[in-house]
Amino acid sequence: MKKLYFKEEFFKLTDNYPIMDEDGQDEFFLHQNFTLMGYRANVNDKDDNLAFTIERKVFNLFPTYRVNFTDGKKMIIKAKLSLINRKVMINYNGDILKLKGNILDHEFGVYNSSGKIAEIDKKLFSFTDHYELTIFDENYTQALIAICICLNNMKDIEDSNSED
Repeated sequence: MKKLYFKEEFFKLTDNYPIMDEDGQDEFFLHQNFTLMGYRANVNDKDDNLAFTIERKVFNLFPTYRVNFTDGKKMIIKAKLSLINRKVMINYNGDILKLKGNILDHEFGVYNSSGKIAEIDKKLFSFTDHYELTIFDENYTQALIAICICLNNMKDIEDSNSED
């Protein structure tokens, strides 16, 4: 089991922050590109090598993201209509994953055909978005990081739409 922590900056135009392990050591770095529409980001490992890129498709009814990993794997993350709990379907290089949230939209489980592979916990009382990712299957580490980043972007879009 491994834990990673995501904490956004308070004042920002784009997301640029480290993803840290349990000891506070930087494991990955998120670098969001400034765009007028959509979402684009690069995630680098601790040695500053590109690990994967994320791009949100602009013209979709529900948020849809494409993730390209440097090892050639690909992932599509797509939100689904749900009236009570958040549901997100994920195709990770042919492996179907599911993200399910609780009614408060702060605790999430990520599942594959064998069971739960991760938990994502969004901290309730924080000035910025702060997530804890608990990874049960480390073979999915980079995919789970990408899922957490996309989930945060989905929630940011919903929050900005509700302020209108």
